[in-house]
Amino acid sequence: MMMMTTQSGPQSPPECGCRGDFGYRTYQGPPGPPGMPGNHGNNGNNGAPGVEGTKGDKGDKGDMGPRGERGNHGPKGEKGYPGIPPELQVAFMASMATHFSNQNSGIIFSSVETNVGNFFDVMTGRFGAPVNGVYFFTFNMMKHEDVEEVYVYLMHNGNTVFSLYSYESKGKADSSSNSAVLKLAKGDEVWLRMGNGALHGDHQRFSTFAGFLLFETK
Repeated sequence: MMMMTTQSGPQSPPECGCRGDFGYRTYQGPPGPPGMPGNHGNNGNNGAPGVEGTKGDKGDKGDMGPRGERGNHGPKGEKGYPGIPPELQVAFMASMATHFSNQNSGIIFSSVETNVGNFFDVMTGRFGAPVNGVYFFTFNMMKHEDVEEVYVYLMHNGNTVFSLYSYESKGKADSSSNSAVLKLAKGDEVWLRMGNGALHGDHQRFSTFAGFLLFETK
């Protein structure tokens, strides 16, 4: 009598090549713990500077803006000084560029540098007052070296106002001067009269006669 043996352990699949049945699908397990964070990467190198672009064309001129509002009226300025009328603009200055030796006569000056208003007569050497007023006159003279002494007089309508005197030995020069403030009426004349001696005159103008109006009077 033949005995049947039994095998324990896994069974080999049949050799027929047939596919076996699927097994039962089980439930998904829980997620694993989070992983460790990675290291930060190195910064990249700075890029090269860019090339400057070409200058753009000038734009068109814009339209004029609207006119602003008118500003506030400024304060009134101070009153200016009154102008000087022509008849009150009076001043002259004459000089001697050549020697003068005509004794007992009015002194004639060879050059007139200033004659505001033309009230100084170049031909006669006389000043005529254009208005009633107070005037200032001054005269500076240099004695000629060929004489020892010189006398000169400031005249007002034929009357002597002041005298100038200069003395020095021959061959030497000497200077003298004087001034006057006179109250004149319109038309009065003032001039210089030579007494004796001689005056020195050259391009350096050592001898001069000048005058001007200080202020008008009634």
